[in-house]
Amino acid sequence: MTTHALLDGRGCLTEAGLAALRRALPGKAAPELAAHLAACPRCQERALSIDAPLHAKGKKAAAPSLGRTLLIMGVIVVVIVLALATMRHLVGR
Repeated sequence: MTTHALLDGRGCLTEAGLAALRRALPGKAAPELAAHLAACPRCQERALSIDAPLHAKGKKAAAPSLGRTLLIMGVIVVVIVLALATMRHLVGR
């Protein structure tokens, strides 16, 4: 398949062009397609959203639960306290 069949009238990747990029091994994609993808935000978004789950427009992502947030905050506090205790021990005070 020629590179021109993988680009649309605007020069953006067609669905076949995106599929060709996905099938290519890392570093082995057609240079023209890879260069276009590197420079085109529209095609980058399309390439990244292929596997993304479909969400209803305007739907907010679910916030993490309060329990998980408190657990993470607790772990962070414990790590900070341990780091400070280690530094105090190393300084010798």
